[in-house]
Amino acid sequence: MVRREGGVALGLAAAYFIVYSTLSVLRHESYHSFGLDLGLFDQVFWNTTQGRPLESTMSQAMPVPHSLLGDHFTPVFFLLVPFYFAFPHPETLLVIQTLALALGAWPVYLLARLKLPPGYAVLWVLAYFLLVPLAYINLYDFHDVALSVAPLGFALYFVERGRGIAFLLCLLLTFLIKEEMALIGVGFGAYVLLGKRDWRLALAALAGSVLAFVAVIQVAIPFFAAGHAYPYIGDRYAEVGGSPRGILTTLVTNPLRIVRALLVPKKIYFVVGVFGSTLGLSTLAGWASLLLLPTLGYLLLSNYAPQFSFDSQYSAPLLSLVVGTAILGFARMPVTARRPLMGAVVASSLVFSWAYGDLPVSRKFDGTLFSTESRYAAFLPALGQIAPDARVSAENGFPSHLSERRFIYEYGFEGVVDAEWVVLDYAGTKPKYDMATFNAQVASVEAAGYEEVAGGYGLALLHKR
Repeated sequence: MVRREGGVALGLAAAYFIVYSTLSVLRHESYHSFGLDLGLFDQVFWNTTQGRPLESTMSQAMPVPHSLLGDHFTPVFFLLVPFYFAFPHPETLLVIQTLALALGAWPVYLLARLKLPPGYAVLWVLAYFLLVPLAYINLYDFHDVALSVAPLGFALYFVERGRGIAFLLCLLLTFLIKEEMALIGVGFGAYVLLGKRDWRLALAALAGSVLAFVAVIQVAIPFFAAGHAYPYIGDRYAEVGGSPRGILTTLVTNPLRIVRALLVPKKIYFVVGVFGSTLGLSTLAGWASLLLLPTLGYLLLSNYAPQFSFDSQYSAPLLSLVVGTAILGFARMPVTARRPLMGAVVASSLVFSWAYGDLPVSRKFDGTLFSTESRYAAFLPALGQIAPDARVSAENGFPSHLSERRFIYEYGFEGVVDAEWVVLDYAGTKPKYDMATFNAQVASVEAAGYEEVAGGYGLALLHKR
């Protein structure tokens, strides 16, 4: 029974990996990926293979060579460079991301096996793959935070197994993925202290997490950003304090301000979508529910809409933690209630995935994102005129196809800068597919000293005179 259950779980993961690797690559190759962020990360990896570690000209819309580490703390990328070097193209990053998300099912399976009788683990793996944000994250370019899903899942599993060293190593790995992971470590520390009563392990997790967060935000990122402060706290959290200390002060002195920031319809919709598929069982997980608070805190207190949207990458750390805490909540249920409750979880997961998710059978799935528009056919050969070392400013789906060069700019955010070539696409205008805006773009670039050398419907290739 156990071997058969493991085989089914592995089959689900393999099927997911094959389907979503294929879809991710098709989305890119049909010019539906973006400069921000697939082109950005492809350039970063390519530059690293050329001896310019993590260098970018698109990060933070800064059109000069600079380190990505001054934007986000992602040294884990160095571990992935050998795989990228074997096939240095965006497709490699997309496949790596899909593998990372598929591997997130592994700790889910192990935790369910640890806490529940045989037969349940494979159903929880299915619930993981049906989580609403998962497919969106997988199909939205490539992002560092997606790499955190499996390590966070294993961190929870090792806490439940009582394997402290393995838990701390998993937590440390997440700290190398992105700067906010250290905040999630605080949640783990609180759970170990209050739920497991292991004060030594809790102290190590809490102290390590706080020190890591402060060191990264106050020292590491400003060092690589030439002294500039971390750019993502002040504006996004201005309504609730504008800094970690300010947020804590607001929580104590004006909690209604925090409540107002949370009680926004779109944020409530997001929470229901994330937790609804598992019937909110995470709320029954006891002290383990603390694991969710840091991630929910920095997502829901933000005024930046993508942080509380299904179709962006920001909710990735919730994936394994939502399912993991749901398993712990489920394990606390009476034995007689488990079978019907598990059926309800599967049914709810299927309904939520169909109604709100991005599976091929979901009602919101857009099949047009995986085929190339016919208007590109005659235009694409003209891009062969662009030399490999030429400086390029491009729009919409083109930056991620021209990013293996030292100087690539995202036209919509950076303009033409000092580009020798400019590639425009009216699919990237605001509003999208607006021909009047596109024609104005072309006229503006021509006025800056460029001439159009190739075109198509809503497409233009311009070269510096």
